[in-house]
Amino acid sequence: MFTITDVDQSEARERFGYMHRKALTQDLIARIAGKSNDLLPFDALMEVLRSHEQVLHREPEMIPLDKIVGSVGRYKDFTRDFLPRNRAMMERWARVDSYMSDMAGLAPIDVFKVGSVYFVADGNHRVSVARANGFDAIEAHVTEYVIDVDLQPGDTLDEAIMKAGRARFLADTRLDHHFPYLDLYFTRPGSYTQLLRHLEAYRKLLQRARRQESEVSLEDAAVEWYTRTYLPIVTAIRERQLIKRFPGRTSADLYIWVWAAITEMYELFGEHISPDEGASLLELRVEANLKRAVEDLMQRLIDSAKDDNADADDIPDWVTQSFEWGNALPLQLAPGGTGE
Repeated sequence: MFTITDVDQSEARERFGYMHRKALTQDLIARIAGKSNDLLPFDALMEVLRSHEQVLHREPEMIPLDKIVGSVGRYKDFTRDFLPRNRAMMERWARVDSYMSDMAGLAPIDVFKVGSVYFVADGNHRVSVARANGFDAIEAHVTEYVIDVDLQPGDTLDEAIMKAGRARFLADTRLDHHFPYLDLYFTRPGSYTQLLRHLEAYRKLLQRARRQESEVSLEDAAVEWYTRTYLPIVTAIRERQLIKRFPGRTSADLYIWVWAAITEMYELFGEHISPDEGASLLELRVEANLKRAVEDLMQRLIDSAKDDNADADDIPDWVTQSFEWGNALPLQLAPGGTGE
């Protein structure tokens, strides 16, 4: 029978103290860098994925510790590296540590597998202690969600939610089976869910237009939507090179805005507009936003020029002059403009 000595407990508490201080340091560095050091919350991903087939692996198996990226309910108690944040867990953590002379002293943990990574359902302390003791793997009972999600250790919550959203979108529509080189990526969480709602409305409209007794499947509606609606709008966006005006955004991001503009025009005026006209609306919005931003800047410069303490040498001549937009930017603000 394995007996825990006072020395074992003392060493375990010291190890906890070291790991706890390391957690605080990592959290501080993450805050300074504007990044999250949290584990991924399993519930947030399941809200996106919803119900999918689950497979319970019959026998416990060894899983890599560095592939465990999240937790069910306790994702705030540990850092991304499973370092303990809360000093109140010291006694429990130290007790687990005292038993971990080898992995044989611990019962298997319970995890959910999503893609190639794992979320702890039961056994967060055991994972934390195992990593602190330098183990590479841990025994686990695995329940696998059968859906192709390309989650990776190091993914942020936003990245994980977008990947989960895309996986669910493709599972529901099967568009990737019809278009192997499908170029449909978003940069904002929630966009795939929004697109699924849009496709459901499109499916109902298609059902009504075809006047079929049998229901139009979401897959059939998605294929028609992609070829007859999405691609023409994205083509118009690319032809106008609008993507250059939105750094960091994708054609799919801009499609969402264009489709919203088309829908708004129809609801306000009862008129249909073409994909190219929808792209034009986006282009006009960009120009309007740029105009407002530059006008605001110029007004602030003019106000500064009127300040009695302003140094006139630091203020360009054109700032103090009245200006009219007309059809172009002031020469000084135009691309490549010098004002000379």
